[in-house]
Amino acid sequence: MVTGVVKEVRKEYSETVTIILRMDSGFFDEKNLLAFDKLGIGFICTGKMYKGVKEHVGAQTEREWERYYNGHKEWEYMEFGYRCESWNKFYRAIYTRVSSDEKQRLLDFARPDNVIVTNIGVNPTVLINCSTREQRRLIKAETIIESHHMRGADELPHRGLKDFGFEELPFKRFAPNSAAYYCMLISFFLFETYKEDVLKEVMSIGSYATTVRRRALDFAAKVINTGREIILKVTKALMDNLRFDILWQRSQDPIPIIA
Repeated sequence: MVTGVVKEVRKEYSETVTIILRMDSGFFDEKNLLAFDKLGIGFICTGKMYKGVKEHVGAQTEREWERYYNGHKEWEYMEFGYRCESWNKFYRAIYTRVSSDEKQRLLDFARPDNVIVTNIGVNPTVLINCSTREQRRLIKAETIIESHHMRGADELPHRGLKDFGFEELPFKRFAPNSAAYYCMLISFFLFETYKEDVLKEVMSIGSYATTVRRRALDFAAKVINTGREIILKVTKALMDNLRFDILWQRSQDPIPIIA
């Protein structure tokens, strides 16, 4: 599957695009890593914590450890070559352990250890199309650690879509399910643009549909017909908290679509 996607991206988008995969340990297999190397794409993968890895790390002195701080957590890390007993090739490994979490120091027994395996810095074809400056940035251990810890963020758009719509498609046949799915996708896009164009000062753009419904849609109001006008009356607290007058004005004045 990955081979087909990579070929499609290079065919339809660009042959010189740099592709880097971020993976959990479920994809940690020599056949996968060799295939990625052959395709000339990078990978950042969670490795297996084998006994030999722990023994190697445990034999190192404190001087071998370096530190990385992302503003919330601090990690200690070291680099070494990683190869399973049956493998013929070494890969770059970065062993990390959390030393502080939100400024709280962690004792040794409470530190979650991790080993990251990558071919960035080992396979020169992965970054060959990047600028020299970008190559220097991507090859740094700190950049690889940060990218590895952000791999879960790739799933957030899918979570947002599921929260907005539904996971189980309603029909038994593929064609109507496809139509339903694409309609949901278009609706989700309109919902995201509504948050950005109308609700940006009221709530975070990253808010899920459930939060938006609860705060900006599900509220008590009264519709009054008087003086040839239709008036929507809301409480003063809602008017102040949601800036309802501004939201109403923005909803009545949509952004023009430029053809």
